[in-house]
Amino acid sequence: MFSVSVVIPTFNGRDLLLNNLPPLFAALARIDAASEVIVVDDASSDDSLQVLEREFPAVIVIRNEQNLGFAETINRGIFVARHDIVLALNNDVTVDLDSISKTLPRFSDRQIFAVTPNIFDPRDNRNQAIYRLKPGICWFVDECLQDIPNVPEIPLFFSSGGSSFYDRQKLLQLGGFSKFYAPFYVEDVDLSYQAWKRGWKCLLEPAASVWHPANTTIRKYHKKRKIKFMAARNKHYFMWLNVTDPFLVFRYVLFLPFSLLWDLLSFRKYKFIGFFWALAKLPEVLRERWVRRKVSVSRDKVIISLVR
Repeated sequence: MFSVSVVIPTFNGRDLLLNNLPPLFAALARIDAASEVIVVDDASSDDSLQVLEREFPAVIVIRNEQNLGFAETINRGIFVARHDIVLALNNDVTVDLDSISKTLPRFSDRQIFAVTPNIFDPRDNRNQAIYRLKPGICWFVDECLQDIPNVPEIPLFFSSGGSSFYDRQKLLQLGGFSKFYAPFYVEDVDLSYQAWKRGWKCLLEPAASVWHPANTTIRKYHKKRKIKFMAARNKHYFMWLNVTDPFLVFRYVLFLPFSLLWDLLSFRKYKFIGFFWALAKLPEVLRERWVRRKVSVSRDKVIISLVR
């Protein structure tokens, strides 16, 4: 059995930690291997740290002096993790008792980068895990399937950064979650696609499940409008950093002006403005793109055929 480090980024998550750490420890007790739980506090203003010290003394706590956002916060935990597998877990996710023990054996396949359990929303039982890529012109478009395919392996367009298991050595090779996407959104899509480009796999474990009420926590601290702008900007970052197929690049460049004009005329200004926000970091993005391209072994079209 593989050893596991659980890394939980949190911000003002006192009540969520009180609710979700006990089932996590119960699930860890079911595996016959070493484990640790690392909570990285992103400069909370509540009494999360005091609660952790009093109620969960076994937890390793790292505290940010200032709010850094998702990628930098979770990376701090990943970089100090000691075990074979990293479970990246949001503080609002509740794990089932056997979710860890049923997932870890998947990593006996050394090609696997990430494994995601079913992620059910307790309000409607909708599964948030089985992402597939849909055709798009200037943007990637994804769809979450509800029916689990009856095949030996279920490839995912991306493994959710809030409840997925990662091979720690491969995760470190990729440098963790990219800071380009700060403060949030699309980091896990980018990370998984980098893994696919390296020839690794992101899969579903249909025998394991966790529970997550979608979008409830982030909307406590960020307005819906801001979330839309960030998502629009970050989708361009994703395209610029990762897509190298000549035809796909040509199609993106050819249709981009028409797409932006349509966004403007249809009052979807978050997409229009998001593009110009992204331009501010274009030189940095292109430098990173060149670094990634040198270590890629899989072509975009091959990956897309697997995750559509």
